[in-house]
Amino acid sequence: TPYSPPTSPLGGEQVASTTEGADGELEGMLGRKHAWETTTKKAAHRSWDRVFTVLKGNHLNFYKDSKSYRSAPDATYRSEMAVDLLGAEAVVASDYTKKKHVFRLKLSNGGDYLFQCTDDEEMNMWISAINTRAGGDSGPSKSQTLPSGGDKKEEPKRRSFFTLKKK
Repeated sequence: TPYSPPTSPLGGEQVASTTEGADGELEGMLGRKHAWETTTKKAAHRSWDRVFTVLKGNHLNFYKDSKSYRSAPDATYRSEMAVDLLGAEAVVASDYTKKKHVFRLKLSNGGDYLFQCTDDEEMNMWISAINTRAGGDSGPSKSQTLPSGGDKKEEPKRRSFFTLKKK
């Protein structure tokens, strides 16, 4: 059998994976599927695309490839606007079983993207970086903001209107 170079899960030869710039910029070729524009409107173009993804500040930008990003950083993929990550959340897309190494980006406006990485390490790097920029790691986590269970004051049980017995 002839030797064939390793391929990415998205098909094609595997090029450089994700790299982190000196200024905390994260970039790499990822598979991307735009599932929802908002909570009620499906995205018009929902197929998987291979895009050069750049995380800069609290925005994600998409380009055809790294060459087009380096030569014309303002010429984004399909002239798309940058995705604002404020209030967004990146999580492993465990419910998506058609492809491996996929994470979901849920935007504050209800928008929903799926991204496919080459392996779990790369996927976790993106999830961590996105959640940090989105403000997910800046404040106390949800579990820290809730009062602990031991501090509950004994309150009399409240009965609903329908459970009161007639005297």
